[in-house]
Amino acid sequence: MTAYGAVERVFSEAVERLARERRRLEVLSAQVEPQGFDRDGFLAMGRALSYVVMGGVLECFMRDLPRALATDVAALKIPRSSLPLGLVAALEAAAFRRCGDGTIGALLARTAILQGAVLHASDVRLVEDFSESLKLADGSTIGQKNFEALWALLDLPGEWRNAPNDVFLLREVKDKRNDVAHWEADPVDIGRSKRPSSLIEMVDQLIALLDHVLLNICYWFEERIPVSS
Repeated sequence: MTAYGAVERVFSEAVERLARERRRLEVLSAQVEPQGFDRDGFLAMGRALSYVVMGGVLECFMRDLPRALATDVAALKIPRSSLPLGLVAALEAAAFRRCGDGTIGALLARTAILQGAVLHASDVRLVEDFSESLKLADGSTIGQKNFEALWALLDLPGEWRNAPNDVFLLREVKDKRNDVAHWEADPVDIGRSKRPSSLIEMVDQLIALLDHVLLNICYWFEERIPVSS
């Protein structure tokens, strides 16, 4: 385990859950449908469940990642000056909430935020637990915007996508997960529209995306770990 073990555990748990779903789909793919057609939709329902699993894994991942980030940043004694301004803005959520009206207090709060930004490069204060200020899961189904927010907050290089069609992957997981969970469409029809082999490819693509995100966050930590650590 590296110096940022809490973050690695969150990724490891998400990947293991997806790997378990992959194994379940492999079992489904080996099932022979009676007379070439799953009349009652039992196997199709099992395939539709995969969208719920993939969406749930992503939701749990985005919910747990902020606390893991906060835990590792605090444990490594990373100073605020080493954090990107996007993450500092998340830390100052309470200060931003005080800026919403035309009172003198709001004016002072805005002034303090700007002064803090100007002096950010020399801010040697250590980072305290910021998990309550950083929310990557807002109750809606996880999609492209959550990964974009993570990239912006940490100022990660390049793109959040690992493959060009990751946008369509997340959109399909999000839409079909909601269709199944809220009965916007018959889960049997959804399951019949996708072969187990295609769902396995989606799971593999999600695992590759999470590996890509983890690699970028690992580099992010390596650039910020104090030399004494």
